[in-house]
Amino acid sequence: MTIKRIAYRLLFLGFTILIIPLMPIAIIFLGVSSPEYVIYGTLNMKVSQAVSAWDIYTTFLKHIIMFDFGTSTASGQLVIKEVISALGASAKSILPALLISYGIGTLIGILISKSPAIEKVWLKSEFIFYVPMIVFSYVCLYLLDFTGINFLSNVKYIFTSLILSVYPMYIVAKSFKKTMGEISNSDFFSFHQVCGFSSKQTWKKFCQKFVVIDYFSFFENLVVFMFGFIFFVETPFGIHGIGYKFVFAIQRFDYPVIIGFCIFSIILLSVIGVLVETIKLGLDPRVMSS
Repeated sequence: MTIKRIAYRLLFLGFTILIIPLMPIAIIFLGVSSPEYVIYGTLNMKVSQAVSAWDIYTTFLKHIIMFDFGTSTASGQLVIKEVISALGASAKSILPALLISYGIGTLIGILISKSPAIEKVWLKSEFIFYVPMIVFSYVCLYLLDFTGINFLSNVKYIFTSLILSVYPMYIVAKSFKKTMGEISNSDFFSFHQVCGFSSKQTWKKFCQKFVVIDYFSFFENLVVFMFGFIFFVETPFGIHGIGYKFVFAIQRFDYPVIIGFCIFSIILLSVIGVLVETIKLGLDPRVMSS
């Protein structure tokens, strides 16, 4: 099944790349923008004569394959440079946020699994993890301003990472507790204990990889969550990353940048999905039949 999922992801990526070049055609023929604006900005084609829909499609498809998405109509910069710059800025928040989510989330999961008292406190404070991200952003900005810390310095990435990791941390902790409970009560776990292994030995030798597989199963969802909501931390903190630049491009009708971000996001998430499925298959080949 995992090999099929990898194949489906690759097919989806290929199909999406074939579909995306239809966007300039739709923009032109639906009257959203002038052909000159779209063709020159998005396709880097000189408009000297009428261009057919097929020429537009094949030209843009060729540019996608060559990672040439044209020039931003707002900044005049190459789209590829805009996208790479935005990815670099966002990575400073997203990568630490993933580490914080898994690290602190696992620690919380262990604590609530072992201590009923801590679990009660956890259940009563769950509402905190559903507070909108933008609220945390402005609260942090207020605290930084109140304490006199320059939030325009690199310290902003520490706070954006913490804010981004709040809800993912909750997901990791909840998933860890659930996985621990299901494995501890499973026949698989009982069988190894009957065979003479202690609980600690059973976890170390046979069960740890199941927790890792479970973690990988929602890794992609956490990345999607952070990409989807990063705008709410980048804008207040003045970070010109993916979220900020993508929304800015939409507001300016900067079609080359919009399309460039869409293509890069699809490729990136598809690659992450394929890697995750491959790692899961390497950890436990039985997931093929799951």
